[in-house]
Amino acid sequence: MHEMVVILRRELKSYFLSPIAYVFGGLFLAAMMYFGTDRLFTPRGPARLDSFFGNFPFLFLLFLPALTMRLWAEERKQGTLELLMTFPVTVAQLIAGKFVAALSFLAVLLLLTFGLPVTIGMFGELDWGPVLCAYLAALLMSGAYIAVGMFCSSLSRDQIIALLVALIVLLALYLLGTPMVLVNLGGYLPEWMAAILGGLSPYAYFSSIARGVFDTRDFIYYLCFCGFFLYANALVLNGRRVRG
Repeated sequence: MHEMVVILRRELKSYFLSPIAYVFGGLFLAAMMYFGTDRLFTPRGPARLDSFFGNFPFLFLLFLPALTMRLWAEERKQGTLELLMTFPVTVAQLIAGKFVAALSFLAVLLLLTFGLPVTIGMFGELDWGPVLCAYLAALLMSGAYIAVGMFCSSLSRDQIIALLVALIVLLALYLLGTPMVLVNLGGYLPEWMAAILGGLSPYAYFSSIARGVFDTRDFIYYLCFCGFFLYANALVLNGRRVRG
């Protein structure tokens, strides 16, 4: 546990002391506020946060690969991964430290957007149940995206390649959860196969939780999804450790 905390502190320090992290955070927050508030106020009816939270899955898709591309690729390029492997730390502790650090950084960025619903709540009635559920869903989805990005970063020493691979994988998963793609798949594939492919996408589970629907299967999905890609990440790193 102590070794994982050391890795966590190391990664958090690299985030909050790096100007790139602040540029990333500023662009991320600006995009969230710009695209998420374009339909916030309507001529008739109360203000709603549906458009704000509805843009989270796609914005995460665009930004999170840029956050995770350096996690392993930079270590390999600088030769520090081999050095880390010689320390008395397990691969699981390395992965856990980097994963929790990236997720914590995203949680801080999400926390900075909390002023929007607070401000809206000051000027009118706001149902806080769905708002808090949407933030929980956003945190779960960001964890899933980070797990994918970490795995893709472990495959290459080039950050751009890691970024592009993560973008392609996450875009495919995102599209599998959209109704239009599911309808088109239903026209070419058996219904059961289309349902399985649709069930692979984190998008559908995000939408369910963001509506305030607490289904145990949604949380089990995110747990299994993150576990699968983090385990695949561990297999890649263990393979590199064996090869030296």
